[in-house]
Amino acid sequence: MKKQTGILLIASLFMSFMLLTGCWSKYELTERGFVMGVALDETKDGKIEMLTQIYRPASVETGKSATTQTSSVNIHTQDDTVMEAVRDIPIHLGRKAQWSHTRVIIVGEKLARNQDLGKILDIFYRDHEPRSSVKLLISKGPAHKMLEKHPLIEQTTAQQILRTEEFSYLNAAKTMDTSLLDLLLQQESAHPDTVLSYVYSNSNPEQTLSTAGLALIKNGKLQKVMPPDKVEGLLALRNEYHSGVLEIPCPGMKGDKETAEVLSLRTASKVTIKDGNPVVSYRIKGELAITELKCTAIASKKDEQAFLEKFSAALLRQTSATLKFLQKNKLEVIGIGNQIYRQSPGAWHKLQPDWDERFAELPINVKIEFKLVTVGTMNSKPAS
Repeated sequence: MKKQTGILLIASLFMSFMLLTGCWSKYELTERGFVMGVALDETKDGKIEMLTQIYRPASVETGKSATTQTSSVNIHTQDDTVMEAVRDIPIHLGRKAQWSHTRVIIVGEKLARNQDLGKILDIFYRDHEPRSSVKLLISKGPAHKMLEKHPLIEQTTAQQILRTEEFSYLNAAKTMDTSLLDLLLQQESAHPDTVLSYVYSNSNPEQTLSTAGLALIKNGKLQKVMPPDKVEGLLALRNEYHSGVLEIPCPGMKGDKETAEVLSLRTASKVTIKDGNPVVSYRIKGELAITELKCTAIASKKDEQAFLEKFSAALLRQTSATLKFLQKNKLEVIGIGNQIYRQSPGAWHKLQPDWDERFAELPINVKIEFKLVTVGTMNSKPAS
């Protein structure tokens, strides 16, 4: 009896599994076009111009290499809203756009200056398919021209831009890694001045793409572009510096410079309120590896300390130049206002109405200290 009951139970479970659906979506893969990248621009008459880069599957025809054709196709649509432009994609593609694999969203400079980014991108936050981790960038000039370039080593231009942005941030300290979520969090913070990664086309014969510099956003619109040489200072102040290179000139040797790689950098900030005014200080500690020696021989601890002080001064000049740039343009993207709000909401409530003017005149103290970790595979003197 028990054996029969067991057999019936197993049979019932098996029949139940047969009734389960394999996927909640009724769409087949051949009915979907997987979006890799999106470029949004503003037309002369104020409409939204959208370029959608769709992944093109590799050919499986006998004797035909996947490298003989491009791995993506660009679809151009134009309408009054982003949603209408999205709905027009099947007219040209013959498939419905699938947004779950989107790599990058690029907003053209004209559109970013004229319209609120939050309103433009609302559909990408509201729809369930796009991920909040999608990279978000502002382009120099029209955004669609960025996705029309040919990738260097990746299969699609969207993937090329994504990788360029990530490694420009992690290895060169020339931009920041920004996403849809980053924009939302910054816009919803106590002080909503925002930074986004910046992409542009080079003037070299290959017309390659570069992600360097930052787009500075105020009141939801593009206000200013920070040049790449000032990004390192900002990353250091925000405690978001991963790796980069510092240079110091050789005294009396025109054009010669010594370099060191920044292996790690940690920043501690302190904000206090004294007599109703904020007092701000930063202490930065880092580790260096010598990469080029041309005029310095390190024979003692005293030599090492003097050498490190030169690099501390070099980074201090960068942070000072960054602060001067931000204060001149009244763009506080370092996080001082948000830190005041976290520590004392009441104090921030008093400072907030004229914070831009206060920040422009705010004295900020920065101290930098480096530790030498390695001189590489050579000894502590120039090779020649």
